[in-house]
Amino acid sequence: MSLLQSKRQLNKANTLTAIIIVTIIALVVNIFSSQLFTRFDVTANKDYSISDTSKDILRNLPDVVNVKAYFTSNLPGYLVNTNRDVRDLLSEIETNARGNVIVTYLDPNQDEKIEQEARGLGIPTLQFNVVAKDQYQVTNGYLGIAVFFGDNKEIIPLVRDTSSLEYDIAAAISKVTRQDVPKIAFLKGHKAFTRDADLSQVGQLLEKQYDVRDWDVTSGDLMPEDITTLIIPGVREQLTKREQYAIDQFLMRGGSILVLQEGADINPSDLSVNKLNTGIDELLAQWGVRLNKNLVLDVSSEMAGFRTDTVQFFAPYPLWMKITKGGFNPESGIVNKLESLVMTWASSLEVLKEKLTDKTQAIDLARTTAQSWAQDDSFELNPQRIEAPKKEDRKSFVVATMLSGEFRSMFSKDSIPEPHPSPLLSKGEGKTEKAKVSDEEKNEFSGSTDKGRVIVVGDADFPVNDNVNRFKANAVFFQNLVDALASDEKLIAIRSKAVTDRPIKEVSDRVKNTIKWLNILGVSVLFTGYGLIRFARRKKARVEI
Repeated sequence: MSLLQSKRQLNKANTLTAIIIVTIIALVVNIFSSQLFTRFDVTANKDYSISDTSKDILRNLPDVVNVKAYFTSNLPGYLVNTNRDVRDLLSEIETNARGNVIVTYLDPNQDEKIEQEARGLGIPTLQFNVVAKDQYQVTNGYLGIAVFFGDNKEIIPLVRDTSSLEYDIAAAISKVTRQDVPKIAFLKGHKAFTRDADLSQVGQLLEKQYDVRDWDVTSGDLMPEDITTLIIPGVREQLTKREQYAIDQFLMRGGSILVLQEGADINPSDLSVNKLNTGIDELLAQWGVRLNKNLVLDVSSEMAGFRTDTVQFFAPYPLWMKITKGGFNPESGIVNKLESLVMTWASSLEVLKEKLTDKTQAIDLARTTAQSWAQDDSFELNPQRIEAPKKEDRKSFVVATMLSGEFRSMFSKDSIPEPHPSPLLSKGEGKTEKAKVSDEEKNEFSGSTDKGRVIVVGDADFPVNDNVNRFKANAVFFQNLVDALASDEKLIAIRSKAVTDRPIKEVSDRVKNTIKWLNILGVSVLFTGYGLIRFARRKKARVEI
């Protein structure tokens, strides 16, 4: 055998050995890597990773939580991504729960019992348009999730948007595993916005986490003791002293209050303004916040539609202020992850430091830009007539603030208002007997508290259905405020993660004009300069020749 043949055989043997070694290494790596899982999420909001807050909730569960996903296997093409995203999220939840969450996928279309189970849970049957055999067909399907813990259950009937699914599942798990669900109440009466009509959408969102009720302030009765948080959604009529007292005593016993209230009422049909005297402003002033009876305008604003006798038009409306990232307090976990909020016809707030004690903390949550101004007496709401003042007359206004700690009552034991009169049948129809303050009520009177919490927003309109439909971030802001008062702040970070508004930064007129003229003249100047340089070089080259 020649030397060349020996070298060829040796090379073949080495090549075969290398292939075998690489194959063995690949198999070993695959075996070990199947036991490990890691990935990198480079999206701005970490859209494809669960938050640290979710991980904390999952790792501290008291026992096993069962999650059943009622998903049809053969979904139409436009829902394939939704199906994949849901499965990825549930897989990551199950992994981070370390055995405390068991996820089961069920297809109701494949089993009649499972279909009946899904319907019994309130998961609706959906109809999808699909193409089969070159024909459009309508098929039934399911896209619901149910969370079980012992006898408790929470249902997500329909997964519409996976961007908020992490919050929905975390909220459901949190609710079913809690021993006591916080009870919150919406004040009812005196033309306040109602939970079943004006605020139905945010009301339904709160029901995912809380036991939500209504409290009729006109009854004159004190707040039930099991309520922890009261929402005052825009009162438009004067409260009686007894009704003020009922609200005041709720705070004095350590309750939390969210006040959504303007200082002026707007009639959208004719754009007329009426300054409000409701008694809410008196309570707030006693607790340390002045609600101004003005309307705040800002150059950072949203578009609004208007109609004249002949035409309908849209225009930037300074009275529909847009609070952007810089307007939220970066030191407050309630709002520091938010990016936008639209307030319609809002009033400004001021903290009355003389009413605060050294045990009261005040922190502003949201404010307008420095290019804002206010209308106090001469109100002009017509967008074609609104004139902005000079720059030196503009400033930033606080429109949302929070106080916590010590508060003092507006009343004393000797000035407790009498209960509302009640009819006496024995004295004839229509006659009433003057009720008296009982000794028991006097004994239970609280003149102060060191555990109160009050959030005031100078706008009651931002969470109504129309505004929530148009400005999605408004609902997030509202929920964050309620969570902060109802002691469930851990969910704020998860909910705020889904907010993706990226408003354009507001710049001065000078900067706008500079950018405009650079766009108009910049390209021409660049090409002209390039041509002159080329001409000079060619001329120089000819001279050298």
